[in-house]
Amino acid sequence: MARSLKPERRTEFLDAALKLFVEKGVARTSTAEIAREAGSAAGTLFLYFPTKQDLIDALILRVAREQSEHINGLLSPALSTRDSFWTIWEGSLRWFLDHPEAYSYARQVRDTRTIGEKAVRESEGYFRYYFAAVQQGLQERQIKPYPIELVGGMLYQQIVGVMSLIGPGTSPAKREEYIRSGFEIFWNGIRSNAADESGTGRTTG
Repeated sequence: MARSLKPERRTEFLDAALKLFVEKGVARTSTAEIAREAGSAAGTLFLYFPTKQDLIDALILRVAREQSEHINGLLSPALSTRDSFWTIWEGSLRWFLDHPEAYSYARQVRDTRTIGEKAVRESEGYFRYYFAAVQQGLQERQIKPYPIELVGGMLYQQIVGVMSLIGPGTSPAKREEYIRSGFEIFWNGIRSNAADESGTGRTTG
């Protein structure tokens, strides 16, 4: 008789993996260590995640889902293109600041291309709001027709740049300045001349 898999046990394994992946690095963390951290045997871990890659992918999908749920809760169809991008920018930064382990893990596996191809495709579904903002911007002629993957890459890299400047000793005022100014740099790079002429290029953040 097959053993039933418990959702809470799966969560414990993912929590343990996140902790160790951030502390030691994905490559230097074994599944045996993850099982031990979760207070379980390696055999039980493999019932939930047959391979280490399955665990890596499941964890990044959890991070993507939780981040997207937060940002989707902030977005509204009534927002302008600029305000949609501002909401995505600010929402992502503040979520990462509130979840530093998730940020560290996401950056680690993204920068090292550790995520499986299937998980990459699946994670894109959680970021429909980004594609919707790009489509809105193109339809309204508020952003330049750059390749969508290039705009996404620049958005990610500039968020990383701001995150690297914000540390435990950063004052609240300086943190807010980095968030606002960082967005201005990003937005000024993609906004179109039509956005300038319409006046929708001005910040509301």
